[in-house]
Amino acid sequence: MTTMMTLPSDIRYVRLASLAALKIAEIFTECINTKMGNEDFCHAFELSVSEAFTNSVLHAEPSEQENTIILSFCSNSNNLTVTVSDSNPPFAIGAPSLDISSYPENGYGLFLIHQLMDNVSYARENGTNRVSMTKQYHMTEGNNL
Repeated sequence: MTTMMTLPSDIRYVRLASLAALKIAEIFTECINTKMGNEDFCHAFELSVSEAFTNSVLHAEPSEQENTIILSFCSNSNNLTVTVSDSNPPFAIGAPSLDISSYPENGYGLFLIHQLMDNVSYARENGTNRVSMTKQYHMTEGNNL
């Protein structure tokens, strides 16, 4: 499954991006496992997309053209990946500090993403930032994620 969505870089669209991520995660988990217990996976995926989308909106530079954010969802076997792409200035996405007190009041997004997702990577290609986040679905009893 591959699904793409292009949204305006506007804080009003965070909820739409979040709901799309939640619904895609729910469908993904239903396809690979009919048992209940998928909520942790789905909510972790949703929150990570919400945080990444919000970061893209907050760090956008004013432009004469409407800035957009592209969400690309892709699944294979037990993994669900989302890539958040924007044309914002480049940034560093290194591993976050485990010292939570070192973060500014609104600086927990990348920390949360790294805690919730199994793999997070950043690439800058042709003037585009691409943050890819993968969550692996663990097919265990009770689905302890």
